[in-house]
Amino acid sequence: MKTSKIKFLFFLVVLGIVLYYWGQPHPFQQFKHDVSNIFNGKNEKKKEPWTREGREDNVASDTKENDTEATDNEASDTKSSSKKDNSIVDILKDAVEEGTKTLPNIKDEVFKDNSSSNVVFKDLDKYKPYSSKDKEIVRHTGYMLSYQEDYEQASWVLHLLKSEAAKGTEPRSNEFIADPEVSTGSAVTQDYSRSGYDRGHLCPAGDFKYDHELQNETFYMSNMSPQAPDFNRGIWSDLESRIRKWAQDRGDLIVVTGPILRQGLEFIGKRNQIAVPEYYYKIVYDPRDKQAIAFLMPNQASYETVRSFAVSIDSIEKKTGIDFFAKLPESLQKQIESEVNVDDWF
Repeated sequence: MKTSKIKFLFFLVVLGIVLYYWGQPHPFQQFKHDVSNIFNGKNEKKKEPWTREGREDNVASDTKENDTEATDNEASDTKSSSKKDNSIVDILKDAVEEGTKTLPNIKDEVFKDNSSSNVVFKDLDKYKPYSSKDKEIVRHTGYMLSYQEDYEQASWVLHLLKSEAAKGTEPRSNEFIADPEVSTGSAVTQDYSRSGYDRGHLCPAGDFKYDHELQNETFYMSNMSPQAPDFNRGIWSDLESRIRKWAQDRGDLIVVTGPILRQGLEFIGKRNQIAVPEYYYKIVYDPRDKQAIAFLMPNQASYETVRSFAVSIDSIEKKTGIDFFAKLPESLQKQIESEVNVDDWF
């Protein structure tokens, strides 16, 4: 994350410098001249420390040498010299300020995005589901979840899928660890040992391959659910890959994932009792086009196509008792939650 901040600051500096010189008659020559003045001025100060007496002597000497020049040219040169004698720190500060002021106006073009879809992680609360069963909301940098202690897993996991996810190259860590943010304690990796089930990601690690720290967060055990190996590595993996491709084509997407939890499910675990869901859902919302699609899949191997599992969000709400996208306008909720517009996505 620190590297990203440094890159962003560097971007602001470069952007500010470009904008600072853009309106000048000869921007490249002016920039070269200013840089030369900065370093030449710096060397002169090292050789000859500034004093009031020395400064007065220099002014007098300069006046004698240049007394043949026109008075108005002297005034112009003095003004220009004063303006160009800024330190490198001042110019960089001006550049950052200029870039910061202008960035909101051109960010759509630079990032090929717009304000309605330019979602950042801190804005995830806008899309947070609501359920009366939400007892503990756990927030990590890249995602948030509702942990259900009775089932030792999350009932929903909400995350932002960035458009650059498909281009990420960070290697998978496979370091599964208990989630320190779960107050009651999450499941542990030993609970899955010899159970016959995979530690299936709800928020996929592959959705954060562009950032090492964010990807590592997905290996918290609170983000795991017992999935049949042929399901986890088969149709479920196909769905995750398909959604990453949509993000690459459409832009940033909001994704909600979870199991269908109910009484009477099979349990696994040694230290903790973990319910084994029979079905999993995944809901995708495109904030730019205001379109959504949802899927409900059985926890078993399948040779069907991904699109054949598309359902309405309303149907998943009935099975889970969760109100998805509860903070969106009511009219928009009705529109995206009742329809199953598969052709908009495939």
